[in-house]
Amino acid sequence: MHPAPTLPGEDVRATESWTTDPARPSRSVSRFRPATAVDARAAVDRAAATGWADTTPARRAAVLGGIAEQLEADRDELADLITREEGKPLGAARGEVGKAAEQFRLAAQLAFLVEGTTYPSETPGTFAYTLRGPLGVVAAVTPWNFPLSLAARKIAPALAAGNAVVFKPSPVTAGTGERLAAAATAAGLPDDAMPVLHGHDPQAMTTLLADPRVRGISFTGSDQVGAAIRAQAHGQARLQLELGGRNCAVVCADADLERAATDIVTGAFGLTGQACTSTDRVLVARPVAAELMGLLAERVRALTVGPGDDPATTTGPVATAGQFRRLEALRASAVEAGARIVASAGAVTDRDPDGFWVPPTLFTEVPTGHPLVTDEVFGPFCTVLPVAGVDEALAVLDDSTHGLATAVHTTDLAVAHRFAATAPCGIVKINGPTTGNGVAPPFGGLRASSGGGFPEGGRQALDFVTDVRTVYLTP
Repeated sequence: MHPAPTLPGEDVRATESWTTDPARPSRSVSRFRPATAVDARAAVDRAAATGWADTTPARRAAVLGGIAEQLEADRDELADLITREEGKPLGAARGEVGKAAEQFRLAAQLAFLVEGTTYPSETPGTFAYTLRGPLGVVAAVTPWNFPLSLAARKIAPALAAGNAVVFKPSPVTAGTGERLAAAATAAGLPDDAMPVLHGHDPQAMTTLLADPRVRGISFTGSDQVGAAIRAQAHGQARLQLELGGRNCAVVCADADLERAATDIVTGAFGLTGQACTSTDRVLVARPVAAELMGLLAERVRALTVGPGDDPATTTGPVATAGQFRRLEALRASAVEAGARIVASAGAVTDRDPDGFWVPPTLFTEVPTGHPLVTDEVFGPFCTVLPVAGVDEALAVLDDSTHGLATAVHTTDLAVAHRFAATAPCGIVKINGPTTGNGVAPPFGGLRASSGGGFPEGGRQALDFVTDVRTVYLTP
């Protein structure tokens, strides 16, 4: 990799690391210093000593609104950085910056909603009520696939309630994490209210997770890392874990197939399939399976793989070399096992041959039990499986260990309502893609897709980042 130039006055340390451009892996993007266990302890020291909890709701709201304004002012520059570090097309990166700003604007309102409740008391003359206050220190451990908006969804409500946050962004997108911290500082957030830890040193993570002053740990990522966090977190830590998804789109015989095909391609191949809510499987009623397959194939072939900064690109590279190797091996394994490739996307002509290019691919006839249909894909592969109807589709969903997102495509409202009430998933879309969510509704999965029982998003985010005390007052 080419080293980035040293800026005047910078202290370049031997332990420095770099993020790289997945479309051009020989190019460095951002320099960062990986944190050590000593750094992790110092970050918690700073966060625990900050006076952020003593600020007024009005002050917290002003700072959070200022962060939103700073992000919007820097939208193009931030989007360019996200594209260079993570690979997504510039349009999607700009949308992510906008979503992050929305998260902070919503949190500015939440600062005024840290409320208690009054209750009737069994004892005459006694007044019973609750007080809600910040936990103290919250650790936000965030992924690379949405390095700005998912960080905002964790950090903003925690700050709104008066918590300090130790921010641990993915080393893949360390530069984006650093820019978020800079925006917070520019908006008036004290540095000690959100110290940042970079890198992937296991001892630093263990030190952070085991510190009893860290009262809440919010993590989005793989099942494996989620299990490690459960094992390493101290016993009193409150956990909010958003983990894997094995998401299905269900297409009924009465569905609008053109609309369903468009939504499925969006859900399966948008963001190069690297969203936890991406569509891995399509369960389609047999009478319309062939027609839907043709519509999907047509749309997949129209996709174009290339660098995110190329206007012709619809699908960027996968984010890391590890992702590239894993997905290439998964494709080869599926074909060797008898899976049939129905369609693949094309590529732009002017692209780095060393980029992490994995074309969107539509499969069928994948053998039962193959990882392509049993595991989370987290890449631009989607499998079509014909089923007898919605009941068989619900049985397939019920057989999964995970339950994050699903979609049903039907024109029958009775079927739609029954599916929504029955599907064992935290997010159900009716006639829409499995991907995409608003800032106000809760976001969280069921079963192994979640851990800790605290969804993210909206007003209910305050439940994770606050303590409740019950008070009995007898004058």
